[in-house]
Amino acid sequence: MTGHTNILKLLFEKNPNIDLCDKNGSSSLSWASQKGYTDIVKLLLEKNHNVDLCDENGRSPLYMASYKGHTDIVKLLLEKDPNVDLCDKDGCSPLFCASQEGHTDIVKLLLEKNPNVDLCSNDGLSPLHLASMTEHTDILKLLLEKNPNVYLCDKNGRSPLYWASNKGHTDTVKLLLEKDPDVDLCSNDGLNPLHLASLIGYTDIFKLLLEKNPNIDLCDKNGRSPLYCASQKGHTEIVELLLEKNPNVDLCCKDVCSPLYWASYKGHTDIVKLLLEKEPKVDLCGKGGCSPLYMASLKGHTDIVKLLLENDPNVDLCDKDGCSPLFCASQEGHTDIVKLLLEKNPNVDLCRKDGCSPLHCASQEGHGDIVKLLLEKNSYVDLCDTNGRSPLYWASNKGHTDTVKLLLEKGPNVDLCSNDGLNPLHLASMTGHTDILKLLLEKNPNIDLCDKNGRSHLNDGLNPLHLASRIGYTDIFKLLLENNPNIDLCDKKGRSPLYCSSQKGHTEIVELLLEKNPNVDLCCRYGSSPLFWASYKGHTDIVKLLLEKDSSVDICDKNDCSPLYCASQKGHTDIVKLLLEKDPKVDLCDKGGCSPLYLASLKGHTDIVKLLLAKDPNVDLCDKDGCSPLFCASQEGHTDIVKVLLEKNPNVDLCCKDCCSPLYCASQKGHVDIVKLLLERNPNVDLCCKDGFSPLYLPSYQEHTDIVKFIFKKNPNVDLCDKNDGSPLSMASQKVNTDIVSIREGT
Repeated sequence: MTGHTNILKLLFEKNPNIDLCDKNGSSSLSWASQKGYTDIVKLLLEKNHNVDLCDENGRSPLYMASYKGHTDIVKLLLEKDPNVDLCDKDGCSPLFCASQEGHTDIVKLLLEKNPNVDLCSNDGLSPLHLASMTEHTDILKLLLEKNPNVYLCDKNGRSPLYWASNKGHTDTVKLLLEKDPDVDLCSNDGLNPLHLASLIGYTDIFKLLLEKNPNIDLCDKNGRSPLYCASQKGHTEIVELLLEKNPNVDLCCKDVCSPLYWASYKGHTDIVKLLLEKEPKVDLCGKGGCSPLYMASLKGHTDIVKLLLENDPNVDLCDKDGCSPLFCASQEGHTDIVKLLLEKNPNVDLCRKDGCSPLHCASQEGHGDIVKLLLEKNSYVDLCDTNGRSPLYWASNKGHTDTVKLLLEKGPNVDLCSNDGLNPLHLASMTGHTDILKLLLEKNPNIDLCDKNGRSHLNDGLNPLHLASRIGYTDIFKLLLENNPNIDLCDKKGRSPLYCSSQKGHTEIVELLLEKNPNVDLCCRYGSSPLFWASYKGHTDIVKLLLEKDSSVDICDKNDCSPLYCASQKGHTDIVKLLLEKDPKVDLCDKGGCSPLYLASLKGHTDIVKLLLAKDPNVDLCDKDGCSPLFCASQEGHTDIVKVLLEKNPNVDLCCKDCCSPLYCASQKGHVDIVKLLLERNPNVDLCCKDGFSPLYLPSYQEHTDIVKFIFKKNPNVDLCDKNDGSPLSMASQKVNTDIVSIREGT
């Protein structure tokens, strides 16, 4: 609707229903009042429009004009004596809207009509609430002249004074306090205006409230007093003001945290000073057992620790996990605080629940200065945690060289092992901390530390030499070797250092070991030798080194796999060459009957097949399924291998357990070149598998025309049928293969 006054006048000549509303229940007067069309409102009112006609949301024309700030229209409407307390569906009156939006002149006009100034919205908010929270001071003054209920609270229990204090509106607070409201009136969560000013730090508001003698120890639902709030948030001036009123300085929240606790935790030094002047309980702990001294020590607030210590707190007071202030400061690296605490002679070996002492923590974290301070107080260097780990264990594990030096000066047990069998020497060896290893070796540790069963203490039986061999720390290995360890000492699985380094490919370590003449054929419990693993993994240089020490080339693992077997299977040609120079048994088979030649033929390693054939192996040696090297090469399509095998005159008709011949397999797979090579050896072209399929059968079905042609040259029995009486011709016919049918018919 637009403000076309002249058109409206013409329409009025036809006596329209001026109270007619649109689909939203909005009348012409409502629209004009909302849009600010004063002339149209005037015309409509002259026609006695219903001024209280509301839309579907309960909004009257007066509501809309008050909300939008159309003062002249409000004047016009008020002349018609509307219901000034008519509210929308949310309970908002015209006065509510005008107060909220800051329309002072409209508020003044409405108040002249004596509206209900305490009329609240559905949320319990009155016009006074809105003026208080929005800092519309002029409106607030107008409302207060009407003596509204200053105690009136919204649905959350928040009074106008609460809102003004929360928002930091000092002038508003001053005006409200002139009406003597209840300054201790709390919201549903127990917060009052004093709490809010204390929490947020509104000092001027706090002063105004304090003049009204509030209950300064009144706590919210969480047990927080104003002093608690101000101390936690660091509002020093407010704390000063409160302390002048002698509050309960030990009043704690529901988590048993006091104002001193929070000031110490947050690092509010000036507040801690002020609180301590009131002689609070310095050992009052939170529900986790944390004292103010604990928190200050944990957070590194040196000045606060100093202040607290002047008040003789219990320096050994621990939290629920057994952590003392000294423990926390040592763990976090707060050296100055550790110094201050040690002046009070605490128990330096007081441990956490898991048995960790301050020395443990400082050693683990590498806080050398703190370690030195603790050792000067004779902290027990061999004190172990519940896992059997000593301070030296942790320093060695983490690589803190200076800390290790300090600890070693106190003569600790360098062979002390953890519950899982690790000692400092193990840790330095497995983590590569060379400097630490040197320091430890100067203390003559037992590098072959073994239990009564002859195994090292590590649960899997690994000693430092094993660890360096496996990981490949050459420098560490050299250092260990200088101390004449037992180089043939095996772990629980029978793995020697030589085994480990050969398996992992650490050539330099293997060289160093071989200079000490170890047992090169020492096998693990699975029968694998160092040569086995070097051959399997392709570590050529290591194989060379081992063979120079006359390692047995025919030692097999529990599956009867030899080094030659492994190298042939994996395609390590250079290693096969090296092994063959030592005249191994080339026909040595695994438990499945697979020989090195078989595997090389299967995998397509042509050069290896050639090398093996030079040693005159049994070319017809079959696996447990009856598959020969020729069978495998024919099936897999390795033409070059078939060619070199045929030069050794194998049995071309040697069948597997399913009666499949090499020719059958090559024909079935469509390997034309291999079929040609095999046919040159005059195989039995009618040799059938157990299902009755001949070499001609499947190529006929699969349309391998070239193969069918080659086989036909050998005059096969074309009427040979399978177990279902299917012949090559019937198979070719099924596929409509006219070429193959033509070959059969000789056309």
